[in-house]
Amino acid sequence: MPKRDFVHTTDFNRDDYTEVLRRAKVFDEGVRNGKDFSHLLRGRVLGSMFFKESTRTMTSFQAAIVRLGGGWTGLTGVAGTYLGTGEEDIGDIVESVAEVCDIMVLRYNDCDPQALAKRIDIPLMNGMCGGDEHATGALALMYPLYKQWGTLEGKTVGLYGMVSSSRPMKAIMSAMATFGVKFMIDPVVDAFQAPKHITDLVTKRGGSIEYAPVEQWIGGVDAIVWVEGLPQTGEPQENVDAFNAKFHQFVPADFDRIRRDALLIAVMPRMTTDGRLTVVKECDDDPRNVSFTLLRQFQFGAMALMTYLLDVDV
Repeated sequence: MPKRDFVHTTDFNRDDYTEVLRRAKVFDEGVRNGKDFSHLLRGRVLGSMFFKESTRTMTSFQAAIVRLGGGWTGLTGVAGTYLGTGEEDIGDIVESVAEVCDIMVLRYNDCDPQALAKRIDIPLMNGMCGGDEHATGALALMYPLYKQWGTLEGKTVGLYGMVSSSRPMKAIMSAMATFGVKFMIDPVVDAFQAPKHITDLVTKRGGSIEYAPVEQWIGGVDAIVWVEGLPQTGEPQENVDAFNAKFHQFVPADFDRIRRDALLIAVMPRMTTDGRLTVVKECDDDPRNVSFTLLRQFQFGAMALMTYLLDVDV
């Protein structure tokens, strides 16, 4: 069968996401109960290609391939590579490493993952490439919600922060729109509203977006996402300054404002440009804050995605 990639959230439809989430739950419950999945990808090699900083995505995929019985090779950072010296471009490096791998996850800002996917014969997964999406990051954020609710159908998710600068947010809006999710958004300042092409994509895929101050929706949504406070390169400083002046850190008292069954996710890294945390550490022990358990669950999403793209039954 033709190889499949996951370099943009539009590579998957609702049925695809449903199957990946089902697999993630199988792996989650299985690992917790001591089940061994090392037969599924025994002898397979993951190309772990992280040329930019990564904590959660890189470790999740590396752990996932080990749990599935395979191993990984690859590159971390540009130091010591011909990309770093300027003697090769990202395409040459990706094509070369793909020759010794069965599947690849890539993080690099200055590339077009869809074009790169056409140059290699193995599945390519977007670990945050280019300026638009962190496609695999969408799965990382979706699975904890799916695990809690058993469905994403008809849910309402609140987003607070720099939505236009967050590649995970742009990806999750596209992916969750296939389940009819409604997004309530407070971008703090209008400059950080979702780009028009993302708004159009959400609508086309069956979701919806409404803008309102966080005070109007924080007590009614099913989940709240406090978005990263770090802008993408090139954002005008006046927009960042205006954001910092109005931004509200999530503090323990804010748990009194959300529903008892609502979940909170702080997108990592949770830093703002003026040195504050988007969600203070005193919130970390509340069971409704799934920001750190999300990392444990990300590996199960990675296991699900890799087995799905490699057409391995689970």
